[in-house]
Amino acid sequence: MDKSRQGKQESGVIVHSKKNWLSEVMITITTLVVWIYCMIVIAFFITSLINYNNRYINIVKSYFKMTNHDIRFFILFVILLWIVFYFGLLGWKFYNLKRFGSLRRRSYPKFTTKEDLLNLKLMSEEDYNKLQDSKIIIFENNPIQELVNHNKNK
Repeated sequence: MDKSRQGKQESGVIVHSKKNWLSEVMITITTLVVWIYCMIVIAFFITSLINYNNRYINIVKSYFKMTNHDIRFFILFVILLWIVFYFGLLGWKFYNLKRFGSLRRRSYPKFTTKEDLLNLKLMSEEDYNKLQDSKIIIFENNPIQELVNHNKNK
């Protein structure tokens, strides 16, 4: 028996696609704008934390009418809010563990047997055996009976 091996070795890029150059330029410009925005926001917070006054960042601060103290207070508020939520969720976890336990008492249901399926009386045993034995099967009508008609027959 032959062993499987790699196919023909290709050099270069394997995936070739036809992309519109205009959309690629727009994607690149958008990506650059988002990266520049992120850098400005990071610089905005870092300069206020270390009390460094940069000419360009001060323009942004004056536009929003903020001082370094206001930004530090905002960062402190966000950190305190994060700590409150963290300990709140941690307390909720311990409460649920104490109230409900570790939930290791759950067990998976047993596998459905042939008798279980046939006891539903939604399909004949002959159709069930056809479905189990054949790889390809074609039915003229749906072998599964509808629940609405099934309940009326009882």
